[in-house]
Amino acid sequence: MSSWDIKPAEVKTILTTVQDESDTLGKALTEEKFTAIGEGISWGGGLTMDVSAAVGTVMEEQGENLTLIQNHISAGMAGVSNATIAYNNGQYDMAATFQSEMVKAADSGDFTYFVDHGYGE
Repeated sequence: MSSWDIKPAEVKTILTTVQDESDTLGKALTEEKFTAIGEGISWGGGLTMDVSAAVGTVMEEQGENLTLIQNHISAGMAGVSNATIAYNNGQYDMAATFQSEMVKAADSGDFTYFVDHGYGE
């Protein structure tokens, strides 16, 4: 590990960019916009009923995918920032733990470990 050269300021710059992009994604893909799409295609009554139902199913599935994507982004930011701090403090085992917990949080959406053990900012 002594050959690594982690620059916290550069990591922070990248994480800030990721946060900005994540915020933009969250604003672009709101529940209200999905609802408006669903309402927009239901105007045809029986004529568009099947289309409306199919699009509703797709949108529901994609909503779940978007939640998973946001969890991965948030987990990556929490894991990378905490692992960087731990690494720079010489806490290599803790840095590895943060990386492992990052993967768990990305899949589960449970960020309790970072709340309880993270460095915070």
